[in-house]
Amino acid sequence: MHRDARDVPVSSASPHALAGYEKALWQLQAYVGDPVATIDATLAETPDFVPGHLFKALALFTMSEKQLVPAIEASLAEAQRHGRRANERERGLMAATRCFLDGDWDAGCRQLDLVLVDYARDALALQVAHLMDFFRGDAQNLRNRVSRVLPHWDESVPGYSYVLGMHAFGLEEMNQYAQAEAAGRRALALQPKDAWAVHAVAHVMEMQGRIDEGLAWLESRRDDWVPDNSFAFHNWWHLALFHLDGAQYERALALYDAAIHPQPAQFVLPLLDASALLWRLHLEGADVGRRFDIIADEWQARQESDQGFYAFNDFHAMLAFAATAREAAMDRQLCALAAAAEQKGSNGMMSREVALPLARGIAAFARGQYAAAVEHIEPVRDIAHRFGGSHAQRDLISLTLIEAASRAGMRSRARHYLAERRVHKPASAWALRLTRKVQGVPSDA
Repeated sequence: MHRDARDVPVSSASPHALAGYEKALWQLQAYVGDPVATIDATLAETPDFVPGHLFKALALFTMSEKQLVPAIEASLAEAQRHGRRANERERGLMAATRCFLDGDWDAGCRQLDLVLVDYARDALALQVAHLMDFFRGDAQNLRNRVSRVLPHWDESVPGYSYVLGMHAFGLEEMNQYAQAEAAGRRALALQPKDAWAVHAVAHVMEMQGRIDEGLAWLESRRDDWVPDNSFAFHNWWHLALFHLDGAQYERALALYDAAIHPQPAQFVLPLLDASALLWRLHLEGADVGRRFDIIADEWQARQESDQGFYAFNDFHAMLAFAATAREAAMDRQLCALAAAAEQKGSNGMMSREVALPLARGIAAFARGQYAAAVEHIEPVRDIAHRFGGSHAQRDLISLTLIEAASRAGMRSRARHYLAERRVHKPASAWALRLTRKVQGVPSDA
């Protein structure tokens, strides 16, 4: 039986194919280079390499792009065409890919976990499941899925540091901040250039309101997470958030222009961060120039082809349309979310329970109907994890709720949510700034 570098069985004996697979896997874990291009080059020379086709399908799916679905379908079809070569593990990966394509992301993650039951060092299954746990807002499995396999890994196993980095992020999303920071720092002691582990520790500092430490952390490790790293845009976003806490709007916008959205976004993930940062600035009343118009143009160009695939993406498009007062685009987005909410599967649930009511709240906010915005957003805020993202990403929901309550004259309501923020982040200048703002709002009618 043939095995990869982690002693996981593979169906190919080709040394060249296995070398290409290992390189692509490392690139996927490290966010360095182009793992899909690497696996494509491998498949060009070894077209019957089943693990390669499955790698490509699953890696592409983690980009949350509807436009990539045909390529994912094609990769799965190629893996199945050579299926007589596949081993049990690879057939499990096929089943998971099929579930994801059919829209049942929960079932896809269960299939990946079944693979991990017998092959705990399957780095591809673990990496993809971790990212899909993130997209599904499953904080418990962001932590526990890694916990279940962690005893099978140690420093002698290639990629161990990246497993620790994933565990750090899962611990952070479960609010175990001390353990998360320790795991992230341990990962970085083994592999200093692990951008995901750097990011996990930055999340800890963000959630604890350790703003100055967060700035110093990301700046001091810049040479580790910036060069040739496809995840750098998100760590730049975290750096901008730390600047935003201190109302350093120009610094945040300089990062936006230089690193977060320096050019039109090829893929949706950087577009999410660009939209989320500008919306926070919009709530603060900062002058963002034409930046939001440019972002809204990009979302509008994608609107017909992309909507209805992932509710988290659709919600962020709504932010851009609302900030730029694009009534027709807002109406189309609401209609698309309402249609998605009628569908079965993971995205149907996400749209129905979270994205649609939030989008209605954002539309009401844009139209100056602030009390209505509160009524739409408030019931969803505490279940918003169901449509994915991190605590830090979903924080804009609370910020919008506080701002809407302030503008609606709901002083007590705004103070209620600000109290939570000040308890969790006592050193946050942002919380103090919002508190001063709310104190000048008339009492609830």
